[in-house]
Amino acid sequence: MLQRKVRLGGKLPMTRERVIRLVTVANRFSSHVMLERDGSSVNGKSMLGLLSITPLSGREFMLVTSGEDEKEALERLSELLEGRDSEGAAR
Repeated sequence: MLQRKVRLGGKLPMTRERVIRLVTVANRFSSHVMLERDGSSVNGKSMLGLLSITPLSGREFMLVTSGEDEKEALERLSELLEGRDSEGAAR
């Protein structure tokens, strides 16, 4: 299990389009993906779960990945969550 603090959305708000992209990429990994904050957690592969936290853009969450490709999942998803990826770049 790996974890890293991430700022949801970085400097940009989490839009529906960003959530769709994040869920699409997260589901390419076999690892479990969770976002945790204040004792609550959201499945990082769930569209509904991620849409429920979009009002919390700009706040810190703990990104937790566990599984055989957890390192790759943590790196790629933290980029997406923080808006450090280039929009439209396919990986």
